[in-house]
Amino acid sequence: MFAYVDYYVPYNANMSTTVWALYLLAVLVYCSPMIIAFYRNVDNKWWLYFANLLLGYTGIVWTYCLFYAIFKSKQPPGARPAIA
Repeated sequence: MFAYVDYYVPYNANMSTTVWALYLLAVLVYCSPMIIAFYRNVDNKWWLYFANLLLGYTGIVWTYCLFYAIFKSKQPPGARPAIA
């Protein structure tokens, strides 16, 4: 019923290195809105961090977070939000 098929796959010693490099690249791309937001010190960076972390896989939220991180105005250095 089941035929045994032996596919020849040449051994590549660097395959695991390539896979890990692609994995790290994917993580870097996924986290890029968070990295940009913290580097630029944008408003509501912690909300952006959690939104991207929890909902970024949808693609829509990731795109919004990236847009927000790039185009939102920066906080002045040392500025803190006012406590009401």
